[in-house]
Amino acid sequence: CNPPPDIPHGRHSGHSMDTFSYGLMVTYTCDPGHLLDGEPSIVCTTVDGEHGVWSKPPPRCREAKCPPPPSIANGKHSGQPSASFPPGSAVRYHCTEGYSLVGNASISCTPAGTWSRPQPRCEGVS
Repeated sequence: CNPPPDIPHGRHSGHSMDTFSYGLMVTYTCDPGHLLDGEPSIVCTTVDGEHGVWSKPPPRCREAKCPPPPSIANGKHSGQPSASFPPGSAVRYHCTEGYSLVGNASISCTPAGTWSRPQPRCEGVS
């Protein structure tokens, strides 16, 4: 096979090889702050018995981002209206008057693109 395709913000396990023989598998990984989209490995195969081709297109590396933070009943968070939040972003929750916060007041966007910790909740004050 020809060398496997390079991908932006990532690399493959065959980067130090000169030849890519039939049956060889290469695996892709992404740079920090990026997540793999698709199957991580491709294999050198053939469709005509003579010429080597890769089994499928390589995966892509996309920037890790969190979706908008979850909303809570009778409360709000400090996050700005945005479609996505970069890793390291944090939001704080607070409750409307007459309710008390139970749980952690803040959550943060992890490098994996998910929000940390369970979200807090607001309970009525008796």
